[in-house]
Amino acid sequence: MNYGQNGRELLLDLRRSDWLPSYNEDGVRATLQEINAHTDELTALVRAANRSSNGEGGGSGGSTGPAIENRPALILHDASIRRNKRCLLAYHAYRIDKLRALRWETAGALPPGMRSALSEAEVDFFNEYDRLASRHALGGPMASLDWNADRDPPGENFVQVRVVRGGLGRIETEMCGTVELEVGSMHYLPRGDVEHLIRSGALVQLSGEENF
Repeated sequence: MNYGQNGRELLLDLRRSDWLPSYNEDGVRATLQEINAHTDELTALVRAANRSSNGEGGGSGGSTGPAIENRPALILHDASIRRNKRCLLAYHAYRIDKLRALRWETAGALPPGMRSALSEAEVDFFNEYDRLASRHALGGPMASLDWNADRDPPGENFVQVRVVRGGLGRIETEMCGTVELEVGSMHYLPRGDVEHLIRSGALVQLSGEENF
């Protein structure tokens, strides 16, 4: 038996995906079944060792611990259980971290194309996390903060952007007045005025190397 292969495949699925692969319910179930199988084997070995130490298996009544020939199997099954548990925890923790980040990137809107990759439990988590985050953002002494703004301090107050979505029309900026956002046009604007448009995909932030 190729111990640990199912858990390994779960993590490889994450590595091969640009964002998140579809939730691998079969892989998770197979890994859990392997954990149960190892647990059964480990339990049987421990019981047999206990019987032997009590003199029921023909062993010496004064012996302590499992027989030396049984110890490699005990170690193997215990290590396999621990490894599979770590794989399952890493798999789900990675996906949950992605969902938390997605909530702040989309201001709580779950894109249909990404929803199809999630399990029902993950969709429920995203919605509940969004509800709690929204309640926290709307109430209390810090309600005036923009919780959907960039979490990292900006290096510059202005950003260079290109318009990639039509129908945006004009926007009012604090320092540049009224700006017409036509598809394909590029602008140098205050980050705070266009941050939400960058996050929604209407504008693309440029590296600064492209020329106007």
